Amino acid sequence: MKVRLLAAALAVVSGVGCTPEWARESDTDVYLSMDIAGGAAGGTGSTTQLLSDPRTPTIVNDNASLSFRLFPKNPTLAINNTGLVNDIILRRYTIRYYRADGRNVEGVDVPYSISGDMNVRIPATGAVVTTSVIVVRHAAKLEPPLRNFVNAGGMDVLTMYADITVYGETISQKAVQARGSLEIVFIDFLDT
Repeated sequence: MKVRLLAAALAVVSGVGCTPEWARESDTDVYLSMDIAGGAAGGTGSTTQLLSDPRTPTIVNDNASLSFRLFPKNPTLAINNTGLVNDIILRRYTIRYYRADGRNVEGVDVPYSISGDMNVRIPATGAVVTTSVIVVRHAAKLEPPLRNFVNAGGMDVLTMYADITVYGETISQKAVQARGSLEIVFIDFLDT
């Protein structure tokens, strides 16, 4: 009897160890996948890098496209059978900037972190939903370090990363989030 109980306990423990991290990150039945695309200065695009000109003749914000899709955590469960309770509504996002060289003081080395509201519904049918968010706001281009590009202020090129996190919940009110990064290259394109 003790051998059977021990075998059953070992089977449960070994099964838990085989579950991938993404399947254990929330108590929802679905996994939220997010792809991020940047583009040219002042717009959206389809690359993994955002090119930003902090001192164009007029200051414009820079956007990124976010594409979302839901996948069932249980691969034997057809996603169409999960029902509307697994649809996700995204409520807000945050962006934190950092540099590879470790110089990450907000307002000195990188722009201040930002957040914003969202209202995007991702259906549990597996359909891709795309929306955009502002990655670099107008105000950030008027403050250091991006202001340092103006009038040859000592900077020509600055590379950093935007760590983007979105927060939402399923229709059944289970919290979910997704996270990704976008490389941003700030460069003075010498507008005339």
